[in-house]
Amino acid sequence: MRKSFFLLALALGLAPLATQAASLSDTLRGSVLLQVESHGEAWYVLPTTGQRIYLKDGNAAYQLMRSHGLGITSANLQKLLAGNAALKKQLRGQIVLNVQSHGEAYYLCPKNNAVSYIKDGAAAYSIMRSCGLGIKTSDLDSISVAQQSATPVPATPNNPAPTSQPSTPTPPIASSSVPMISSCQIFPANNPWNTDISTYPVRSDSATFTSSIGLTSHLHPDFGADQSYGIPFNVVTNQPMVPITFDAYGDESDLGPYPIPANAKVESGSDAHVLVVDTNSCKLYELYDGRKESSTSGWVAQSGAIWDLKTGALRPAGWTSADAAGLPILPGLVRADEVLSGHVNHAIRFTASRSQNGYILPATHQAGSNNPALPPMGLRVRLKANYDISQLTGQAKIIAQAMKTYGMILADNGSNWFFQGATDPRWNDDQLNELKSIPGSAFEAVDTGAIVK
Repeated sequence: MRKSFFLLALALGLAPLATQAASLSDTLRGSVLLQVESHGEAWYVLPTTGQRIYLKDGNAAYQLMRSHGLGITSANLQKLLAGNAALKKQLRGQIVLNVQSHGEAYYLCPKNNAVSYIKDGAAAYSIMRSCGLGIKTSDLDSISVAQQSATPVPATPNNPAPTSQPSTPTPPIASSSVPMISSCQIFPANNPWNTDISTYPVRSDSATFTSSIGLTSHLHPDFGADQSYGIPFNVVTNQPMVPITFDAYGDESDLGPYPIPANAKVESGSDAHVLVVDTNSCKLYELYDGRKESSTSGWVAQSGAIWDLKTGALRPAGWTSADAAGLPILPGLVRADEVLSGHVNHAIRFTASRSQNGYILPATHQAGSNNPALPPMGLRVRLKANYDISQLTGQAKIIAQAMKTYGMILADNGSNWFFQGATDPRWNDDQLNELKSIPGSAFEAVDTGAIVK
């Protein structure tokens, strides 16, 4: 198949791309690339991170492309297939999954703006043939490789097969240890939540966004040893499903049923989030403003979302979740068990009092005003590399290091620089309070993609 790609690239006259390396990753987000100077190896550039994944063959492409799909409603899919210009512009290069049917996958090719149904491996191969862009190996090497567990990266002159002592260290891309709860991974290693962004470039509008959140405001852990603080979560096995009634945002909610026990832990306060991990399916169920119905086994909530922890597929574009940004809550919580293990291998969710009417993937929903100076939902910030954390101790130092390596993602409107953790009596308040000395000026916004309006 690799020879077929090479011959195809030559037959179609695919010209090697000449875009400057500094912007190549952003320019090619969502594109299929073919190495015209090698054996025609195929790659897909992830729209969310700008990293590339190797497409070994049609079947591998089918599985990998589906695993990075963005949910879409049947109504919006019909608009997309009918040629809706706004949707085509918004979803350029994306794989979309029909969440209201059987998860059928479609790809919007950036090369020709065509929408193609990814029925199976053969269809994926055909799409790679028609949508592939030729690229020089030197240009391809400027795009970082996303970590993949199922498919090995091919060896090339500039990407040799690994040895026990590689001559040039490869910068970390994804967590070396995927976060786990019970037997379930919390999304794949190359999911945005688990991606190391310590070397990502700073956004050109970073200073604007951090200033709007507050340079002199300080970081604040919104959890602690007091069990009324933090967001609890429930882990269930063989839990019966119960009906869910949505009384506010049912048109943007996953209808269920959900495996929520009658005595499920609910977040204190007005948000009343209910988070449940089902270890049988490795799915995450989340409710916003969850309330147990007194007369039935069911629950009432304003909104709800179901997440497949094995794939990390996103919400439909424009949809909320149990959070304002359309993001999952649990993957962004700091948990005491992981801190006590010595490391946090994922991004952390945080809030800002005001946001603009736009979002950055993996967020899918905005909850702000028409003010471009305000941060968008999904904004990724990190603690600056030169900020000294050596004086921090224990839990505070481990969390601060995670903020340097994985950063934080804006997930909701709330108090500025507040970040969230799971309810747990093992938190050390004295150590957590050390984080309150870190000012907003110690953070910078990194470039993880364009703002979607």
